[in-house]
Amino acid sequence: MSASPSPSKGRKPRKPFAPKWLVLTHRYLGVSLGLLMLVWFASGVGMLFIHWPKVTSEERAAGLPLMTWAQYRQAPADTPLSAGDLIEDLAGRPILRSGGEVFDLVTGRPLDGVSGEEARWIAAAYARAHGLTARPAEVIAVERDQWTVTGYFNKRRPFWRVRFDDPLASDIYVSQGDGEVSQHTDRAQRVLNWLGPIPHWLYPQVLRQDARLWTQVVIWTSLAGVFLIAIGIYLGLVAWRPWRDERLTPFRGMMRWHHLFGLGAGVLTLTWTASGLLSMQPFGLLDSAPDPRAQAYRAAQEARVEAGPVLAALKAAAPKARQVIVAPFQGEAYLMVDGVRHDAAMRPAALPPSDLAAAAKRLGGEQGLLTVEDAYWYGHHEPARLPVWRVIAADGTRYYLDPATGELLRSFGASARSYRWLHLGLHRLDFIRGFDRGGGWAAAMTALLGVCLVGIGAGVVLAWRRTRHDLGQLGRRLGQFGRARRRA
Repeated sequence: MSASPSPSKGRKPRKPFAPKWLVLTHRYLGVSLGLLMLVWFASGVGMLFIHWPKVTSEERAAGLPLMTWAQYRQAPADTPLSAGDLIEDLAGRPILRSGGEVFDLVTGRPLDGVSGEEARWIAAAYARAHGLTARPAEVIAVERDQWTVTGYFNKRRPFWRVRFDDPLASDIYVSQGDGEVSQHTDRAQRVLNWLGPIPHWLYPQVLRQDARLWTQVVIWTSLAGVFLIAIGIYLGLVAWRPWRDERLTPFRGMMRWHHLFGLGAGVLTLTWTASGLLSMQPFGLLDSAPDPRAQAYRAAQEARVEAGPVLAALKAAAPKARQVIVAPFQGEAYLMVDGVRHDAAMRPAALPPSDLAAAAKRLGGEQGLLTVEDAYWYGHHEPARLPVWRVIAADGTRYYLDPATGELLRSFGASARSYRWLHLGLHRLDFIRGFDRGGGWAAAMTALLGVCLVGIGAGVVLAWRRTRHDLGQLGRRLGQFGRARRRA
């Protein structure tokens, strides 16, 4: 991908500015990786506007029907309630989700899967709650497809994919095992994702379904990309000598564009590729070790209570609610009933800030209610959940608690804080508060990506020319060899 420098008129020809082996390494790495680099940066523009489809826990809860408490008959035997357990409706009957199992609260027995017709009912209820008035048209059994390819979906496999008859051909995926709505896509998302997340993350199903292979491919191609760009920056710098030549670059034609734009955006291109590599946390880099303080805090909150009395209190109160979440605090059982805290007897029981502050003392350090985003608790495409209770320990570790329940939502130790800046910060360039999202930020990112794309695109054209040249030479040599053998 290199051409011999062309000295200015009247000047002596330059000596080679770099070892030939380094030039050849850059050239043929570019031939091998140039198109992939082009795809990564072009899809990076798409990533500014196109998001991978997902169903959040809040969206799933909003898509549930109101509970039918009158149908509650039997609590599951020997199954105490614990933090995070859910009580909700499933196809017209109350259920308890606890410890990875689903219990039918009509019979008290574990749920034995979800039928296609039940999946149709669940998907239709979810669709209505989210403003989709179309009807389910077909139900298809799916083990894995492009939109359920990641390991996140493994515990929910297989699925019923419910296709609706709306113009966008919406699909809602319902787990055959536990009946959870797990994914929601439409035709526009399915098409647009091929311009953003799928090529950017190397997410085609044929590769992504093998997590170990996908991980190694992303890591090693990213490493090769970092090496390619680093060599290119060096070669570009030693070739760029405006104080010795009349021209800014000694190259002509396409090589001129590759040199100038590659050099101008080289550091940015390297930054984006290296920070993308760090997203994979290769070889254990930026991995977070278990946090004893966080573990101790969670253990102190836990409470295990018999399900029967709690469910009986819920049936007697019969709140108009879609979901009940078990949210223990300081060894006592509490319930979040559509976001409103109650005790186990279904009496309103808001969490006093003084009680939360006392519990958070075990995490150490400065604490208080956070009502605006900070450098670690922040949104990107969507706003962050606020307010939160923040604790900053003496060693810099940050803890974020739900002020309504006391639940520890997230912690940021040294590795997590490094990940935030070395991957997310460098990849999104969101260092400037107020200029880290939105239209202005997206326009600036698009312009910067465009500069990188010109340099990479020129390199791809040069790689294509070099490949054609080398293949042509190889063909001629093979032809000469064949004619020589025939003459012999």
